[in-house]
Amino acid sequence: MSPFESAVNARYDTRISTLAAIKARSIDADTLVLSALTVLAYAQLEGGVKDISACVIKHVNRMKLGWGEVSPRLLQWRNQEDLARFRAAVNFDMIGAADPFASLLSRRAQIRPINRRGELNQMTWRALEAVYDGFGLDSGDISRAAANIDSLVDARNDAAHRGVFPIVPPSMLERQVREHVSIVENVLTDLALQLFAYFNIGLHRR
Repeated sequence: MSPFESAVNARYDTRISTLAAIKARSIDADTLVLSALTVLAYAQLEGGVKDISACVIKHVNRMKLGWGEVSPRLLQWRNQEDLARFRAAVNFDMIGAADPFASLLSRRAQIRPINRRGELNQMTWRALEAVYDGFGLDSGDISRAAANIDSLVDARNDAAHRGVFPIVPPSMLERQVREHVSIVENVLTDLALQLFAYFNIGLHRR
């Protein structure tokens, strides 16, 4: 196993272990505990996606690739603001050149890292889809759970931000918690498995 695969696997294992503990703790729990476990399950989704994504970006940056070598999809997702810098560099001298951007594209690219405090703090389906698209991954399998992912986000926001607890029997809430945990497990598993091959199949490159 490569150092990158080991790093992704370690982050994945940590989150899956926590999710297993949530399932175990949910058995015969009361509404207050189950609401807290819902928030914790969501935290594994948001934190897991951020951790794994940050790990990928860190490894791309370690490769010291030029701007012309990096995947356009990754740049579109992480480095939108750099387009203005390239536009500002255009002048009439460049327009007549055979390869006007050669000097700019040969410089080392620095992919913008994940801002864990300011980004992806609402891990809705749309936010998750943007991560998949940015890395050039296939979100087809996970898209089937889009409504359930958004439902987990809503449940977390109700409990964590609004202080509103579900008015349902604890037995039903327990099932919901376990369903949410399964969804998070599926998302993290799918993301990790696809990213294991990220560098091998060259998704980081143009």
